[in-house]
Amino acid sequence: MKNGKVFYGVCLIGLGLFFSLQSFGLIGNLWSVSWPIILLFVSVGFHLGFFLSGGKKQQAGLLVPGGILFVLSLLFMFEEMTTWSFSGYTWPFYLFAVAFGLFELWVFGGKEVGLLIPIFILSGLGFVFLIQNLFTFNILSFWPAILIIIGLFLIFGRGRHHSKE
Repeated sequence: MKNGKVFYGVCLIGLGLFFSLQSFGLIGNLWSVSWPIILLFVSVGFHLGFFLSGGKKQQAGLLVPGGILFVLSLLFMFEEMTTWSFSGYTWPFYLFAVAFGLFELWVFGGKEVGLLIPIFILSGLGFVFLIQNLFTFNILSFWPAILIIIGLFLIFGRGRHHSKE
């Protein structure tokens, strides 16, 4: 028990020194880079909690917050590196984060079919909103041409493959 107190004490002293040096201007604003990494470590902690317990199905619930925090930490690292200039377009990843956490629960928690419903709904909504955001971002300004090509393929392409009818 004493080792735990020493560890947490050292961590608190380190954080206090870090924020003191930052407030005096001796080091730059590392907080904008470091807080997503803290989320990543917490995510790894949830995953380690599950896998070090032997991967028991009773502990699979640890993977939901672990998966959510993993995706969000990567998203927040990207957002911090780009000064949040893409946050209006990347918000569907919040839906993907929850879907990923539930997917991990499905994979390691016994593959209950009922979990697939929210996974597919969240993933589908995230995909639809991400595509919509890409259209408004003018990356895919040629989407009407894609619709025309798909329509032509559906009309004329199907007859060739089913010539035995």
